[in-house]
Amino acid sequence: MIIRWHKQQDFFIVRLYQDLMGDWVLTESWGNSVSDQGAFNHTVYHCYHEARNHLRVIGKKQKNLGYKKSVSKEQQIELDFG
Repeated sequence: MIIRWHKQQDFFIVRLYQDLMGDWVLTESWGNSVSDQGAFNHTVYHCYHEARNHLRVIGKKQKNLGYKKSVSKEQQIELDFG
């Protein structure tokens, strides 16, 4: 799952995916497209529901900060490594 928010030249991108060990990884990337500055953070969750709850909190925070959700045409494919 990939969700993008933007406000003028500022962006915030969240990716939620399951790694090969079965943990859920929430990657947050943020920055400014004009100044080419940014950073990222990875948080590992053992439970999908815990990661989704954190994602909801992030969504509310971005909305309160004035960010707008971007429509993304990206698609992730599901791979079964089991």
